[in-house]
Amino acid sequence: MATKPTEKELSDVTLAVQKLWDLDTNRLTPGVDYDLNLPLALRRGDNTRDHLFKFVSNKPSKMPTFQLFYHLLDNYIPETGIPEEVDTHELSENQAFLKACLQTAPMIYTLNYLKAKGLFQGTEAAFEKALDKIWFKLYRREGVGKDSSAFEHVFVGEVRNGEAKAFHNWITLYFYEKTGKIDYEGFVPSRGRNEKPDPTAHIIPIRFTFKGALKPFSTSFIGTSPEFELAMYTMLFYLGRQDTKARLDDINLNIKIYPFFEKDGDGTKLIGSAFPEIV
Repeated sequence: MATKPTEKELSDVTLAVQKLWDLDTNRLTPGVDYDLNLPLALRRGDNTRDHLFKFVSNKPSKMPTFQLFYHLLDNYIPETGIPEEVDTHELSENQAFLKACLQTAPMIYTLNYLKAKGLFQGTEAAFEKALDKIWFKLYRREGVGKDSSAFEHVFVGEVRNGEAKAFHNWITLYFYEKTGKIDYEGFVPSRGRNEKPDPTAHIIPIRFTFKGALKPFSTSFIGTSPEFELAMYTMLFYLGRQDTKARLDDINLNIKIYPFFEKDGDGTKLIGSAFPEIV
């Protein structure tokens, strides 16, 4: 599929988001590559005996972006207020992940889209540096040290004042569930609607606790590739959009992007949070 945006896609961001979805050929297939347990969440704090994931196939282990993403998950202290320290090995892991993503269709499309819109001019190497700044630059979210980054908050998750924040990536949920850090509570109907859980859907709302910190409601893509989410959030960030309506996998969504202005230095605009909402 072509990775150059059409005029219609350049004039309608909803079509561009749909194109990114269509380009996500590394997305896993429900019922084939993974299966989910989706009991209805009852009272808060009532954990189910089941894990969210019944199984996940070995397909992700054969795809570089999945494996390189997985390597990043133990690089962070998932709690605000505690300064992060990044060593040279972790920096090299960040770089390897970005390089792999830049070879995929969603990220190639995003770069072409931003160039066509006049929002980025430069080489792929320059774009890699820009992505590194947007996603991995440490900033101060709480406390006195640099305790957070866009990648940590969006893709890894953090605990703040005893409550779990973000945790919107399914690979991270799978990783934490395997290591016993997440207690899954079940499916939560979005906005209190009378909806039935669909284990074949690629977007689901759930409730869980992370090391005792409650996440009362979390909407996550399931089975999508890391490069799809990275590409979509990056594109919408550059476009300056905080709300973007889209229909993906037959579900009406609003893609939220919260900007974060550094509290120290020159107030650089970065990403504070990014996630899908079911509407």
